[in-house]
Amino acid sequence: MVNALLDAATTRFAAHGPSAVSVRDVADAAGVNHGLVHRHFGSKRALLGAVLDRLAARVAAATAAGESPDEADLDAYWRVLARAILDGEDVSDLQHGYPTVTALLTAAAQDGLDPSAARVATARAVALGLGARLFAPFIRSAVGLDDEEAATAFGVREAGADE
Repeated sequence: MVNALLDAATTRFAAHGPSAVSVRDVADAAGVNHGLVHRHFGSKRALLGAVLDRLAARVAAATAAGESPDEADLDAYWRVLARAILDGEDVSDLQHGYPTVTALLTAAAQDGLDPSAARVATARAVALGLGARLFAPFIRSAVGLDDEEAATAFGVREAGADE
């Protein structure tokens, strides 16, 4: 049941943003009573935090295992995160850690960057990833990228093709 709620919330938060999704919407999509959302998570905001934590953990686990993260998880993470920020959420107290960002920081430090340069490089990588995920359709159109060029530019096949 908790997984069904997290799956439903992930889908809806990614598509519409947390402010446009009610607890009842999530519960209906999961096929449960809306009171169970409050019972398991306490609030919609706590549910949002649980969604971000879950997605970040999945992406980090794949990366730590030397695998590419699942595209659906990665895409959902960026979209839920961005929509929450655009909705005015302070995500710094929603997510309980940033395992993928921490791994990027560690890798930058292992490449010999001093702590400040590692933070700057990581911030740029995160900004690029987030921007590419969210604005791929606009960027493709504005720049005139074909599918192959978009895959090269954004690091994913058919970036934004299903937008």
